[in-house]
Amino acid sequence: MSTTIKTYVGIFILLLSVFSMAGVMSACIDANNARDFHASVMAEIEDSNFAPSVISACKAQAENAGYELLIDSNSIVKDEDGKPTLMEVILKYEYHIDFFGVVSSQQIRGFAR
Repeated sequence: MSTTIKTYVGIFILLLSVFSMAGVMSACIDANNARDFHASVMAEIEDSNFAPSVISACKAQAENAGYELLIDSNSIVKDEDGKPTLMEVILKYEYHIDFFGVVSSQQIRGFAR
């Protein structure tokens, strides 16, 4: 009888570990995807020389992907001709582990030059 209980407790702990690790790994993959998206958006903005049409297209892409893309207007540095040379790009995303019910809002910040 005690062997049966030990076996079921062992299986329960094993399943608990598997599902919790799967949730953590999924959250890490989501965070990594957000970092990759942020890097690609910054590269697009830099390559377009801060074109407003590209920035609005990137914002639409971010919205479709479930992110929120912010360009901080206070961080825009302009040269003597009035063209932007530095801009802060902020990507907001949700970090969630469904198994534990953990949800938090995260941000990735970077400067496009």
